[in-house]
Amino acid sequence: MKITPVLLVVLLLTLFATSLVQAQTTEKITLYADRAGTDCSISDTREGTLFVYMFHVGTTGTRNGCEFRAPKPECWTGATWVGDNFQPSFLYIGTSQGGDLSVAYAACLPLPVYIGKMIFEVTGAAQACCPYPVLSSVWHPSVLTVDCQIPPPQEIPILGGSAVINEDPSCPCEPPLAVESTTWGRVKSLYN
Repeated sequence: MKITPVLLVVLLLTLFATSLVQAQTTEKITLYADRAGTDCSISDTREGTLFVYMFHVGTTGTRNGCEFRAPKPECWTGATWVGDNFQPSFLYIGTSQGGDLSVAYAACLPLPVYIGKMIFEVTGAAQACCPYPVLSSVWHPSVLTVDCQIPPPQEIPILGGSAVINEDPSCPCEPPLAVESTTWGRVKSLYN
């Protein structure tokens, strides 16, 4: 394939746009205490079954998958992971507790995306201020997503969010990421 000056300019602009999208992303995989994705404070104060909800949040783009892990933190005493429950149409390899969890969404989806929930049996004996972070897989240096809008689809490094088990004023959890709608014109205007 011969690279003409026009093709070279197009390739450079594509690479530039891709790096800007990656640099400006506010995406993350994060954990919540509720299915609505509004409360990052997980309360473990009594015996029973407790769910921790996994979300892919952000303000721009459509995505078709992610890769991360969310092992139970050592400070969460008295909790036993029972399993994961993912959206029925999603395909996945691995578990939240292993070295790598790869999730393929059913299609290119706008953010936020509810990924699924982790199920724990708890005793109510958890200490206060136990951070529960989302981590990168053991195979990559960061949490990853796959972009649907930049051909060909590309892996993009994103953030790993966190929740807090038995939050108190000395250890507030991250506030939920605000979500605003966008249009393709708005995204293109970032590069003008």
